[in-house]
Amino acid sequence: MKAKLMRATKALAYALLGGLVFWTPNIVVHWIIGYRFSGFVVIGLTVLLPVTTIVFFRTFVWPSLLQESRLSQAVFAVLGIWITGPSMLTFSSSFCGGGLTQPDAWRFFVFGTLLFPLFTLVMSAYDGTFFALLLVTVLLPILANSRSREAVRRCE
Repeated sequence: MKAKLMRATKALAYALLGGLVFWTPNIVVHWIIGYRFSGFVVIGLTVLLPVTTIVFFRTFVWPSLLQESRLSQAVFAVLGIWITGPSMLTFSSSFCGGGLTQPDAWRFFVFGTLLFPLFTLVMSAYDGTFFALLLVTVLLPILANSRSREAVRRCE
């Protein structure tokens, strides 16, 4: 029973960590940019969000772990990115006059989180993070499954 609880706790932790690491730079960019959003910001977010997430996980979380556990952590991190998407995107749009500044925002916040796959996809398209979301969804599990140079050296 304790082992199952520990696995569930770790899965939840990696999901929350994935969501925070991926969406926090987006919130900071929207806080800085405000109403001056442009195509250059979209390109910057498309590069910044996946690179930040992948570098964080490759540097701080995965170096000492086995390949099998890295893949499950990456899948839970991607799931966390998708689940926290509506709440983080609602929060980041507050700096542009939308999101939580609207009168009925909390109802949208709750329904968006409950229906996260659809809302995350649609809201990321409006937010400029659509391609970043798709890139990290594909690349994080692939890069987690790849063998590091140290693992190759240990096997030789």
